[in-house]
Amino acid sequence: MSWKYSKPCGGVAIAIALALAGALTVTPSRTAIAQSGASASGLGGAWIVQVTLRDCATGAPRASFTSLVTFHRGGTLSESTASRAFAIGQRPSGHGIWTQQGPQTYLQRMIALILFDTPPNPPVSPGFFAGWQEVTHTIELVDAAHFTSSGTNEFYKADGTEYRTGCSTAVGQRFE
Repeated sequence: MSWKYSKPCGGVAIAIALALAGALTVTPSRTAIAQSGASASGLGGAWIVQVTLRDCATGAPRASFTSLVTFHRGGTLSESTASRAFAIGQRPSGHGIWTQQGPQTYLQRMIALILFDTPPNPPVSPGFFAGWQEVTHTIELVDAAHFTSSGTNEFYKADGTEYRTGCSTAVGQRFE
């Protein structure tokens, strides 16, 4: 059996070319909506977040640090932290999910690996075991460019044993 290629007639070729060109064209308004901080997702975009660790019983502040969080369309998130409690290279970026709970309220859950053990180094670090960290926060949008949040963090050894829990609050400012 042999295959023979035949050219489409002129009108069909032009129609195919126009259809392909239309499919590959991105209108400026669609690009602007996808990049807009005030897009339909409200929380979507990149945020500079100041996290404050707190005593769960009293709410007293313990330590603060900056994180960068990106809330992606579709409900996923990426996070990088500058917490000095972790040794260099000990905790890579976190990944997670977020969902809208109310008009200005969102729930975020993320997980970050802890790659190796470190001993306590007071007052900078309580020490960590290899395993992972889970962070759960409820976020309230103050306006289109600011949020506040509060929640918990839990630490697990590689075998799944929980060894520490804590509380934290945060304030976020949209990166524009």
